[in-house]
Amino acid sequence: MKVLTITGVGPGDPSLLTLAAVDAIKESTVVSYPVSTRGGESLAEKIASKWITKDKKKLPLHFPMVDDQNTLKRAWRVAGNELIKMVEKGERVVFLAQGDISLFSTGSYLSKELEKYHSECLVKLIPGVTSFSAAAAKSKFPLALQDEQLLILPVPNSYEELKVILSDSALKKRVVVLLKLGKKWDWVKPLLEELDLIKRSIFAERIGFSDQQILRTSDLPSGTRPYFSLLLIRPSWPFTIP
Repeated sequence: MKVLTITGVGPGDPSLLTLAAVDAIKESTVVSYPVSTRGGESLAEKIASKWITKDKKKLPLHFPMVDDQNTLKRAWRVAGNELIKMVEKGERVVFLAQGDISLFSTGSYLSKELEKYHSECLVKLIPGVTSFSAAAAKSKFPLALQDEQLLILPVPNSYEELKVILSDSALKKRVVVLLKLGKKWDWVKPLLEELDLIKRSIFAERIGFSDQQILRTSDLPSGTRPYFSLLLIRPSWPFTIP
């Protein structure tokens, strides 16, 4: 049977790879990973580099960071075909994806591509640690307690949309995780100040890398932040806590 493994490698710290991910890499003969530019570096490959020994073949696959649907579909099709070629040659192939393979992941699109056009291949999926769960642990910020809700989403495109989400979350005992903060911080900061949430939030960027930052959102100046940055927002705490 044809088998291909897609594994999450966590947010950046190699020590956060799961045992299952490490085993999949060790057992592989081909290690594949995404690159956003041809010939460019892969964060996923960098995270897992400790276990990618010299005897393994490397297969970088180009996944451009664009919005054009036709361009994206072509990239998925090419990647799927390249991986299947390796599998058909008898190679043991593992594809690496940053973070978790089910959350805004290249691995999810690749899995669906293979399911649709190469259903004869069994695709094994291995989850990974998410950036926000790692940030929550590092900052000792519980994501949900007791009957609280948890909402995870990219930062919306408008001030008003996010204001509705945050105001509603405060009423429903809902902790909010905002991903892909980037350049939107310039208008998100004054909104958090307006809703009195600026001191109830944690900012994190490039979690797991040597230049990671985790700090109280109230200490973060205005300006553009990296793509891999996020906010943890807790409007309130449960009545019953130590």
